[in-house]
Amino acid sequence: MTLISKPRILIVDDDPQDRGLASVVLSRRLPEAQIQEIDGAQAFARELRRAAFDLVITEMQFGWSDGFEVIESILETKARPAVVAFTDLRDEEVVVEAMKAGLADFIFKSSKGFLRLPEAAVEALELAEQRLLVARSEPWLGTLLDRANVGAFRTTLDQRLVESTPAVLRLLGVRNVQDALRMQLPQPFFTSKNGEDLRECLGNGQALQSREVQVQRPDGDSVWLSLTELLLLDVDNEMVIDTLVRDVSHLKKREDAFRNRAEALERSNADLTEFAYIASHELQEPLRMVEKFGSILAEDFGENLGTEGGELLEFVVDGARRMQHLIDDLLALSRINSEGQAFEECDCEELVEQAMVNLADRLEESGAEVEVEPLPTIEADVSQLVQLWQNLISNAIKFRSEETPHIRISADKADKEWIFSVEDNGVGIEPEETESVFAIFRRLHPDLPGTGIGLTICKRIVGRHGGRIWVESKPSGGSSFRFTIPTRDPENPLELAEVVDVDEPEEAEN
Repeated sequence: MTLISKPRILIVDDDPQDRGLASVVLSRRLPEAQIQEIDGAQAFARELRRAAFDLVITEMQFGWSDGFEVIESILETKARPAVVAFTDLRDEEVVVEAMKAGLADFIFKSSKGFLRLPEAAVEALELAEQRLLVARSEPWLGTLLDRANVGAFRTTLDQRLVESTPAVLRLLGVRNVQDALRMQLPQPFFTSKNGEDLRECLGNGQALQSREVQVQRPDGDSVWLSLTELLLLDVDNEMVIDTLVRDVSHLKKREDAFRNRAEALERSNADLTEFAYIASHELQEPLRMVEKFGSILAEDFGENLGTEGGELLEFVVDGARRMQHLIDDLLALSRINSEGQAFEECDCEELVEQAMVNLADRLEESGAEVEVEPLPTIEADVSQLVQLWQNLISNAIKFRSEETPHIRISADKADKEWIFSVEDNGVGIEPEETESVFAIFRRLHPDLPGTGIGLTICKRIVGRHGGRIWVESKPSGGSSFRFTIPTRDPENPLELAEVVDVDEPEEAEN
């Protein structure tokens, strides 16, 4: 017991011996209880007025009243105590009717009955305690819901309103229940099911349903309401529906704003993609002409141009080639999301090997040594991951020191992701440059060939796979590029992400 620490028990019986014996067995089981015995109409009426008891144990046969009238009078008091019938009356119909009237238990007087009485009293007091908890919490909970503008109401399966809170009327924009009943309101979810289906809902955990509906108020405004409906059995073992209602119109407006923004971004991305294709074609055609005719000019008229003229022509041809490479890289960057392939299971060791095959000439020319530790099998876009390895290995070769390039590729398993590393013994990167190294067009070594987009492509590829990429480096001490790829749950695979870049630093290296 928590709320009823010293229960007050009233024994109503015309037989003093039965009253006394019942008091004895109860006091042994409940020594803290305050037990009072009464008989007669006057004593009973006096105690009814006082209503100072938590449990009543009563006979069903009296010389001064009917047992049902006694029970009804007790249950109508403001205390609403638990009631246990302890009687010589052995009639099954009476038992059934008494239990329907609200009894906590019904016990026949006998030796076993007296032994069972204390346990029945404890159970009945626990029931009274639960009622007290509910009685105390209902006003508080109702006030809380009302202040939060959350409505609650109960209906029967035939849509008869049992009870409702004031917040429901405010949400519907009406003054009274009659006005609410005149509205075209959505039917409760469970009314569309037959009795057998409803019983299955009660037994299989599907008795709780949530949905959002749009309701037209009498003033002409439209409101979106969230309905949380619970199917349950009431005290009479009849199925009813309890519903919580709250206004989610502001959330719907926000969803619409997000949807419109997403559609606008999608249209913008489509326009940018189309522009990139058109611009690349229109730009590359004149560049090819510049390179072609520049080469012809150098070959046929190089001697007539002199040393200075030849150098200038060489700059023109070289600039055209660099511009072509830049356009190719920009196109590759723009296609990472728009033309990415579906994720599939792939062996990272095989992907690294393919990247090394693509870089065979550069690896041979530099004498680079590539050490590949055991790598996992993951789900990824195969072609993009090959491009990722290729760019990182190429960078390690390009930014080598005077030593022979040594590249070490490894992977470690973290909680829900793989962490991959590409370490080299190259020239390294200044600490203040490690955050800006992935931004577009930033070149820390302008004297070396490149467009400044390669690492930006790496970042975009890793982002599309749901990971992140960073670099750890010391000047003249080599660099370690690290990136993560999340592991996939077979029962809940990660959907292909359409990644929109966040703001990047203004400068980066490639």
